[in-house]
Amino acid sequence: MIRLHFNHTGRQPSTWLLDAPIFTVCPNCGFTPPEARRYVGSRYGLVGSFTCAACGAKVTITDGDCYPPVRFTADLPGKPQVSFVYEDVYRLNWADLERAGTALRTSLIPPGEKGYVDVEAALRALEAEIARLDLGHAHAPLPDGVTWVPLPLRAWLDALHTLGV
Repeated sequence: MIRLHFNHTGRQPSTWLLDAPIFTVCPNCGFTPPEARRYVGSRYGLVGSFTCAACGAKVTITDGDCYPPVRFTADLPGKPQVSFVYEDVYRLNWADLERAGTALRTSLIPPGEKGYVDVEAALRALEAEIARLDLGHAHAPLPDGVTWVPLPLRAWLDALHTLGV
């Protein structure tokens, strides 16, 4: 399950993930483990930690108290750090949701000032449109520094790319 919150009350519309699979990365050596970690926000900014299987560095994962970006910091001299805004990496930001909705001729963002986007239903709608148009699936390119994306987010990215969104 993916929980994507939206808010467009009195400021620039935004989205943020509250429950989603994320890839992790060691900022010391760049190793990206092949399994996803379940991101469910943080407690006072602390998401968790892991020990890098490649270099042995202890990596702490933090965020802005459930707001992006998610930061990975190695507990080494100099504190190497890398961060991701997963909403952008996964193309689940407001602008991409609006573009996808335009391609589907319907809004993927429910009415109201705040709430949740049903990402799984949106993916099913994209897949149905691909089938209706009889398009072959295209593999979406990933942003720099990203080596893989967990399912079903890989399917989401590929569907957007296939539809030219």
